[in-house]
Amino acid sequence: MSNDLVPSENTGPAATEPVGTSGGIASPGAVASALPGDLAARKAEIEAIMNSDFDRYEREGLNREYLEILEAEMMGADPDAGVPTRPMDAGESRTILCGSQAGQKLVWEWERAGGFNVHLRNVQKTVGELVRDIGPNRAQRAFMERFDRSTSEAARAAIYDEIASGASFYVAPATDAQVKAFADTPAGRILVPEWGTEATTRLATLHAREKRLRDNMDEDDWLDVLDWLDGLDAETAAKILRKVSA
Repeated sequence: MSNDLVPSENTGPAATEPVGTSGGIASPGAVASALPGDLAARKAEIEAIMNSDFDRYEREGLNREYLEILEAEMMGADPDAGVPTRPMDAGESRTILCGSQAGQKLVWEWERAGGFNVHLRNVQKTVGELVRDIGPNRAQRAFMERFDRSTSEAARAAIYDEIASGASFYVAPATDAQVKAFADTPAGRILVPEWGTEATTRLATLHAREKRLRDNMDEDDWLDVLDWLDGLDAETAAKILRKVSA
């Protein structure tokens, strides 16, 4: 996920392949490698500051340090996979998003609801974690490219806003019939046994987020999102649904 989220800065042998850059939000690139203990602790410390005191996060230049740590975390890439991309600078992201009406609306709403930069960093972090689970660098970039090609700017803006909003604190559990129907889908065959007794709550969370997305985009855009999701292999679709249902 794609052109609104990361700069197109890959170089090397893989640079000729399509690169999804999600308009300024995602954090694609190499599979995350384990950080040394001191860097892992510093990353956690910066994230705590980012979530509790964003003014301090920007005032002390922690945004730059955080990007450097994320890049270090992703440098366990296959050497043939190219240089991993990084989360896009907030100013660049704002400029790209403002290139469409849907993006302008998203920027305005995020600014009004606590600040654009706060929401952007949280979405970049979530999308980065999701994309890194997809596989090696090449697989990640192919995934983002297909997402950008398959969905409209309006649909992507709605998806980013839903990620920023987070899952509902409470949802009425799904029924046994709904769980059974989901278990008959390719991703459901992976997730329902894994979730066990949590399946009714996890599925209800997916339904709630689906409803909000449908309410925030037109029918054609929603059908494009469904086509994109249906075109994924079962393991990849399960990774996405696992993340957004948590």
